[in-house]
Amino acid sequence: MDKVLRWYIDGNISRSKTEVGGTYYLDADYCPEWVNMTCRIAGVGSTSMVIDINDDGTSIFSDRPTLTEKQVEKKWTTIPRTPMREHSLITLDIDQIFSVDTCRDLTVELGLSKT
Repeated sequence: MDKVLRWYIDGNISRSKTEVGGTYYLDADYCPEWVNMTCRIAGVGSTSMVIDINDDGTSIFSDRPTLTEKQVEKKWTTIPRTPMREHSLITLDIDQIFSVDTCRDLTVELGLSKT
């Protein structure tokens, strides 16, 4: 792994949001390898928490990473290996939240390999 981008969202994740936890500009060309999602306290509900990572406003996923009920960690490796170009703006969105009780203290990491 050549680079890991990390986003941390403190507290209860109680609503969908765009561009949370900061932004990154890539310093070289990379391919995404994996995403790891962790939270300190798991969420509860029939709807799961869904995140999206965008490269210049376009999702890098064909299927977005999801934390399901009572899950505190998930590593997601089903990512298209579409190159992400130098100077691209990389952002994190929370697209969906748990329906009953929120998760708390979310960390999302994106592992990148140089192309």
